[in-house]
Amino acid sequence: MKHSFSKRIISMEDQASLNNLFKSYETEVYGEVQTSEADIQEMMDSIPEADRRGLWDEGDLVAISILTEKDHRLPSLILALPNDHMELYIGEMAEELFTSARRKKETNSDSKTIILSANLDKEKKAFEKHGFTPTRYWFQMKKDLKDLSVASVSSSYRISSFNPDTEAESLHQVFEEVFSDHFDYHPSSLDEFMKRFLRPSFDPDLWFVLREEKDLVGFVFCSVNNETRLGEITHLGIRKKWRRKGLAHYLLNYAFSKLKEQGMTTAALSVDSDSYTDATIVYQNAGMYVYRGFTRYDLEV
Repeated sequence: MKHSFSKRIISMEDQASLNNLFKSYETEVYGEVQTSEADIQEMMDSIPEADRRGLWDEGDLVAISILTEKDHRLPSLILALPNDHMELYIGEMAEELFTSARRKKETNSDSKTIILSANLDKEKKAFEKHGFTPTRYWFQMKKDLKDLSVASVSSSYRISSFNPDTEAESLHQVFEEVFSDHFDYHPSSLDEFMKRFLRPSFDPDLWFVLREEKDLVGFVFCSVNNETRLGEITHLGIRKKWRRKGLAHYLLNYAFSKLKEQGMTTAALSVDSDSYTDATIVYQNAGMYVYRGFTRYDLEV
């Protein structure tokens, strides 16, 4: 079958088509819509035009390529309609992604690594055909936010909402310490860390810090999606000295209760299946379950 393809920058006028593509993909692959229209709008607003490309087949948007930059890493997205032509669509958009990546590299001689996630065998096959290598397997874990019970913890610990004006530097230091020995860790400056505060999804009332007296010992960052009612736990960490004390469990339950207060019906997070801290077990003990798995693919350019 001959295809009538056209490729171009995804513009704001394509918002409805983009929303429909995400909805079609997530409904087919996840069994539910996880990305809200507000999330898609935020993505469009934050990505330069040249790094967001679309593929149209006989007038219908069937695939996109999105490239972002984070130090030497280029966290990216190829999203294609999950039909019989999916691998063909991915091949078309891989070329667009490579063009964007090479343009990023022109301004910096250091190597860059494109990072993609694959959920389906078709995606994995297409990525590997274009030179990507599987590097890690991740789980998305979820919890129903009904009938919550709060874990007990010593009264010497207290949780409070994050104050960006007074706690940014101390939280950044703890964040770097916690993740310094994790897979693919790359140090970030305070300025880079504080760029998170500029994201539309950032809400300091949903970032929580855990203290023992004057010591900041842990944190949990959350965001809410009022369209899908899915609350996401984006980062959780406990400093090494305070691990194995049940504090991650305590923070998780606290986050669950706050997400429920915000009207969320489900909490979700992503975790490295090979986490040396046994994070998956910690989350399972807090009542979470593995909802799906996905594979990270890398390609150095």
